[in-house]
Amino acid sequence: LRSKLEYLCRLNGIIFVKQEESYTSKSSFWDQDDIPAYNADNPGEYQFSGKRVHRGQYKTASGKAINADVNGALNIMLKSSVVDVSILYGRGEVDTPVRIRIA
Repeated sequence: LRSKLEYLCRLNGIIFVKQEESYTSKSSFWDQDDIPAYNADNPGEYQFSGKRVHRGQYKTASGKAINADVNGALNIMLKSSVVDVSILYGRGEVDTPVRIRIA
């Protein structure tokens, strides 16, 4: 699947970047937690300020509930350093995705 995606990206002039994504679901984007890289030889115990309360919901240290997938995606973007996500902290537009009905 990955090789097909790389091929399609190359055909369409899109730069394909593989990103290691460990701990992106556990760390809080809004609390600006450090996101460690996974090390199988030396696994460590890490403390994160927020937590996933149930499927689809993440609660920050301040008690703010946000969509867990949005939190994980923002952390992946933060970890990749491809996009500057610092402007997103104050905008408030990425807290919760809006459901749009198309049918």
